[in-house]
Amino acid sequence: METKDIIKQAVTIGEDASLKDALTLMISEKTNTLLVIDADGKLTGEVGVSNLLEAIVPDYLSGDGIAANFATKEMFEEAVKDAEEKQVKFFMSRELTAIELTESLMSVAITAIANNQVRIPVVDTNNRPVGIISRQGIKHIIAEHLGIEDTA
Repeated sequence: METKDIIKQAVTIGEDASLKDALTLMISEKTNTLLVIDADGKLTGEVGVSNLLEAIVPDYLSGDGIAANFATKEMFEEAVKDAEEKQVKFFMSRELTAIELTESLMSVAITAIANNQVRIPVVDTNNRPVGIISRQGIKHIIAEHLGIEDTA
């Protein structure tokens, strides 16, 4: 097995796209992670479901204030509507480590462990996304070293 055998197609979104655009794309592509690219198509971050939730919470809230702010369905709905047009660049995760397609499975495993990262973007030599290694890919790397075969 090689790195190319465990990558999934990358689903990308631009930094200027809205929260609504990101959620629509996640739903239509049946994914929980979008790789964020700049105008040149280079990887700049990722958006996951947790980032969407963080985008909904007003910046001035924390701790118990969050629960109080979303005490009713109407309050939550209002916060969601307020965040609808917030641009991805304001709530994406920038702390991620990518690997290149030519890197070994050991590089993938080391990257996952060292960065506590269960989704690893795969980029070309110009830092443009070509895929992503998901939690399933990480499981396959571990399984291979335990002699567990994939029967699917």
